[in-house]
Amino acid sequence: MKKNLQKLFSILLVLSMVLGLVACSGAGASNGKSAAAAELVNGDFEDISAGQWTGWTRHDAAFNFRGVVNNEKVKGVAMEKSGEYYFAGSLGGNPPMRGTLTSDVFKLGGNGFITFKMGAGKDNEKVYVEFFEEGKAEPIAHVVNEDCDGMFITEHLMTKVVDLSAYVGKNIYIVVTDNDDGNDLSYVNLDAFHVCASEDEVKAAEEDHARQVAEFGEKPFEEDETSNQIVNGGFETGDLTGWKVLEGTALTRAAIVPTSQYYWGDRAVYGEGEFYLDGSNNGAIQESLTGAIRSTKFTLGGDGFITFMMGSGNGGSYVALCDGNTDEELIKVTNDYFSDPALALTLLRMYVDASEYIGRVCYLKVVDDNDGSKGGFAFINVDDFRVSLTREEVAALQVEQLEKIQNETYTSASYDDLSSLRNYYANYPYLVPLASLTITAYAQNQVVDCGTVDLTKFVADAKAAFGEESVPVAIRKVTFDGKETTSGFDAFDMSAPGAYQVTYGASYEDKTAETAFTVIAMADHNSVANGGFESGNLAGWTVLSDAWSIVEGQPAGVISATSYWNEALPYNQAGDYHLDGWNTGIGEGDPWAVRSTNFTLSGSGFISVRMGGNAAAVKVFKADGTEIGYYKQTRFHDEFFPSVGQGGSWADMGTYVMDLSDYIGEELYIELHDEQIDAGWAHGFFDEVVTFYETAPDYENLSDTVMDGNQAGEIQIPWQLATNLK
Repeated sequence: MKKNLQKLFSILLVLSMVLGLVACSGAGASNGKSAAAAELVNGDFEDISAGQWTGWTRHDAAFNFRGVVNNEKVKGVAMEKSGEYYFAGSLGGNPPMRGTLTSDVFKLGGNGFITFKMGAGKDNEKVYVEFFEEGKAEPIAHVVNEDCDGMFITEHLMTKVVDLSAYVGKNIYIVVTDNDDGNDLSYVNLDAFHVCASEDEVKAAEEDHARQVAEFGEKPFEEDETSNQIVNGGFETGDLTGWKVLEGTALTRAAIVPTSQYYWGDRAVYGEGEFYLDGSNNGAIQESLTGAIRSTKFTLGGDGFITFMMGSGNGGSYVALCDGNTDEELIKVTNDYFSDPALALTLLRMYVDASEYIGRVCYLKVVDDNDGSKGGFAFINVDDFRVSLTREEVAALQVEQLEKIQNETYTSASYDDLSSLRNYYANYPYLVPLASLTITAYAQNQVVDCGTVDLTKFVADAKAAFGEESVPVAIRKVTFDGKETTSGFDAFDMSAPGAYQVTYGASYEDKTAETAFTVIAMADHNSVANGGFESGNLAGWTVLSDAWSIVEGQPAGVISATSYWNEALPYNQAGDYHLDGWNTGIGEGDPWAVRSTNFTLSGSGFISVRMGGNAAAVKVFKADGTEIGYYKQTRFHDEFFPSVGQGGSWADMGTYVMDLSDYIGEELYIELHDEQIDAGWAHGFFDEVVTFYETAPDYENLSDTVMDGNQAGEIQIPWQLATNLK
């Protein structure tokens, strides 16, 4: 009897499991819930207390809970979120990730209408929201984001209305599906799933959707080709009014940003007005995207001059003047002045002489044709398009722009971008003679022995001009040890060793132009001149590489920043300045080198150099050019970002001690090299070249103390004996 009961129980158990499987099979599965909730749970994603999905079940890789955020913007788009939190698909997993997000089963109440917000999900075949009645395989409603066009409406949380009034009182649930493994808005943004209680709520949602489409969607494009001006050339409407998207998704409304917005944390674009077009929007817009937009058509008038501002646009990006009838590109302008990092994203004013097309109907076209395969910075920034200018208007604008930058005071802490920008405007090949006082030829840094020095001979080749008229140049003052001297330049007392800053310039009517060079006075020759770069420039060093950025007659590269990037990673700078590989104007993949003055090795015969970066190396030569030492930076370690203390090492410099005691008494010189390497991070950073130690440094017990960036807390970078690879 007992065995029969056990057999019967087993049969009933199996039967119940089979029936359960049948009831739960197909798309209408009930998520294993035995009873429906009285209402939709956490439809607005406000419940983050558990640090994981509440009221929803995630399946597969997409829809990570980290995508539940309270960001005001996503990729430059203002999110009309409901409440505090919403789900941003691009933050809840990589775009190619796929998966589903399923709500708990709930009993549909109210009037049966459900509203919610949906953004992205460009591919309607692969990204959608479906509603199921519990136990049924087929969805009772299928919703896609038909509003997302990838150009005007992208991330925007668009209001959706779903009529499920026929299912009031039924148990239902929601399934959000992301089957898109691409990269073009291949995810979904979600917020505010809400069961309506009244017709007024439904009407309000429908009206909100209509408002969003009108506000965010493509605006009517109106143009008058008989006008000699374009509409919204400076993007001062804060959107793409007056511009028509021709193709692609790189240049959309999301690219219109405030000129006050910094890039890389503290870099200004130096734009015009309140808005400009930024093709990357601080990384919010993917560099792999391409596209093109055009202005309204116009009839070119005035003297045929056109001006605009351009930044970035490295490879495959340009601005073109096009024929309004045939679309032929008449003039094509690229950013030949692009320089990373000195003038990377900075807006540079350019002038175009299109006088041969006066009277022709034209339009301006902005093109991003770089998907990343043509080099980095695969986007373009533009601003302040002006057309049909007269010669007089150009002449006035040239001076206005130049003086605006000359009087600018803001510059980033990490890069000497303002000096580079001033240099750009001082040396631009203007179409109209520049009616401004500028220094056209510069005095060079010098190294002298301590004593009486005739400084006037150092400015003999310096020149200045007002337009095409030459203006004499003279020394104005000398600054040393905090004191200024304004006379006696032909026999100047430089008996005290150190760096003397010599300011010189010219005056024309009420205008003055000034700049400076450095004279290093040396009392002995046991040390290289300016080994710590404390003059703030490369005085005492000879640049051995072409393409080095020259700013106001001086080679760039020496900066005062003690840290870099938003993580405030330490350079381990010794004093107030160091030589920074990012600021030479030479690309990461190209090598460079600088040479010191000669010195006589004495004392212990030990020297030291601080160097960092994957490409840094030091070479030591006899005065006759015989190489006797070759030392490489060995600390670079691209892991544990952003902590040096945990073992990572990037641009941070370590002190390397070199034993040259076999060459005591000989005349030597040093070269600092940024070598060409196959791996990434091909940069070099240098500081504190010390060539005299009375006794050998105790490198085994010495270290440099730095703050470990935003990790806070001090860490030690030990000194080390460098291996001679020669």
